[in-house]
Amino acid sequence: MLRRASFLLGLAGGLAVLSTAATAQGTWPSARPIRWIVPFPAGGATDIVSRLAAEQLGQALGQSIVVENVTGAAGAVGVDRLSRSPADGYTIGTSANSVQAVMPHQSEAPLPFDTIKSFTPLAGIANFQYVLNVAPASGMKSVADLIAKARATPGKVSFGSSGLGTGSHLAGILLAEKTGTKFTDVPYKGGAPALADLMGGHVDFVADPVGGSIALIRSGKLIPIAMSGSKRHPAFPEVPLVSETVPGYDHVGWFGLYGPAGMPPEIVGRIGAEMAKVQQSQAYLTALEKLGYEPWIMNSRQLADQQQKDLEQWRAILRPRAKN
Repeated sequence: MLRRASFLLGLAGGLAVLSTAATAQGTWPSARPIRWIVPFPAGGATDIVSRLAAEQLGQALGQSIVVENVTGAAGAVGVDRLSRSPADGYTIGTSANSVQAVMPHQSEAPLPFDTIKSFTPLAGIANFQYVLNVAPASGMKSVADLIAKARATPGKVSFGSSGLGTGSHLAGILLAEKTGTKFTDVPYKGGAPALADLMGGHVDFVADPVGGSIALIRSGKLIPIAMSGSKRHPAFPEVPLVSETVPGYDHVGWFGLYGPAGMPPEIVGRIGAEMAKVQQSQAYLTALEKLGYEPWIMNSRQLADQQQKDLEQWRAILRPRAKN
C-alpha cells in the first residue's frame, strides 16, 4: 500500500514538473526581460539596426528586450556568450555572415563554438551590398574595364579593403576567383582610410558597404562601377551588378538573429513571424535606407540554408589559400 502511494506521489510530482515546463514554454515570453546580445561595438551600423529591431520586436511581443554589447575578436566573443546561454528564449542575439560562414575558414585556432551546431537560426535582420568604387581619374568606367586592366598587367592592379577577412576583402578575393585574375591586396584598418587612398590614387579599387560610400559617390569623388549582390540597389538603380559581367558573382553581407542550440520550435516560429512584420514597418525601412541596408526577411530554415551555402562557398575559396 505504501509502495503504491509512493508511486502515485512520484507520478503526480513528475506530471507537475512537466506541466510547469509546458506552461512556462506556452506562456513565453513571461515578465522576465529578453536579452539581445550584439557582438559588435555600440554606435556602429550593426548596433543601430539591432537596437531598432529589438525595440520593435519587444513591442510586438509586449515584452522588454535589453540590448547588451559583448564585443571582441571580430564578433566571436559575443557569439560565444550567446552559444553558452540557456535555450529558453530569453537570450538571443545578432550574428553576421562574417562570423557564421567565414570565420571558421580563417581562424588559425579552433573556435570555441560550432557555427552550425551551437546555434538556433531565428530570422534575418538585414543585408547589404558592397559597391565597387574607382577614382574618377582612373579612367575605368566598368567591371569590364577593371578586368581588362588586371589581365593586361597581372598583379599590378590593387584593391584596398577594410582589413583582412572583412567582407570588403572577400569581395576582391571573390572577383579574382571568378575572373581568374590576380589583384594586389592592400588591407587597411577600416573602410575610411581605404577610400581615402582610393581617392588619392594609391589603390585601383575598393569594395565598400554601400552605406559607407553614398556621400562620396553623390559628391562625385568616387565612381561606382558595380554592385555586389543579385539585384540592383534601390539607392543606385543605374549601377549594374558585378554578375552582369561576371556570371555567378554574388556577395552580400548579412545579419541574422540567432539563439542557443535547442530552442523550442514554438518560440523559434513566434520570433520568426514577428521579425518578418518588424522588417515591413516604415520606421525599420527608413532606418535601413539611411544606412544603405536592405530588409532581409528569412525564417529559421531559410537562414540556416543561406548560412550553409555561404559556408560551402567560402570553404572552397579560402581553405586552398590558407595552405599557400
